[in-house]
Amino acid sequence: MSTTSAPRGLKPIGLLGGMPFAGSTMEISIKSGYATAIFNGDVVGYADVTNSTDDGHLVRESAAGEVNPIGVFLGCSYTDPNTGQPTHRQYYPGGIVADDIKAVVSINPMTLYEVQADGAIAQTLLGQTIDMAQTASGNTTTGNSGIQAGASTAAITGKCWRIVDFVDRPGSSVGDAYTDIIVMMNQSEHALMAAAIT
Repeated sequence: MSTTSAPRGLKPIGLLGGMPFAGSTMEISIKSGYATAIFNGDVVGYADVTNSTDDGHLVRESAAGEVNPIGVFLGCSYTDPNTGQPTHRQYYPGGIVADDIKAVVSINPMTLYEVQADGAIAQTLLGQTIDMAQTASGNTTTGNSGIQAGASTAAITGKCWRIVDFVDRPGSSVGDAYTDIIVMMNQSEHALMAAAIT
């Protein structure tokens, strides 16, 4: 219900142009011991911090002002260091020591995502750009992200995501207190082929 705040991150629902989302993903490595938890629906990118030990690996992007977004995290797999068994999870809990941590990432820059906003999004904002906001912690029970679209960040240009539609279903209407919207990446490293996006 978009009258209740229920952050769940970005959920892929299809591709621009009407094609369905058919699991178009890529496996990207997470460095052994990477400490930051990554939840299903979080924005991710490549580490590019000077002298970062995570360079060459996937990292969680800050919800607001993503720098090098490449896509959305959808889960991971690794060999459990305690049991030695292959493990598949909805989220990466952080601090896993394993040489085979692989994140499943939705990377197609034409992918459409459903996301709830942290406030009302009016019809007049359709087509504008928007950033994400970390309004809650990731849920370790469901594995889902705690990010929402930051309603107050909507602007004609300059943000990481673009509002392309509103969710049309019972209980979800344009301008609801926590409007459900459909977005796509406005600034994608893969689409722009840029070294960095600022």
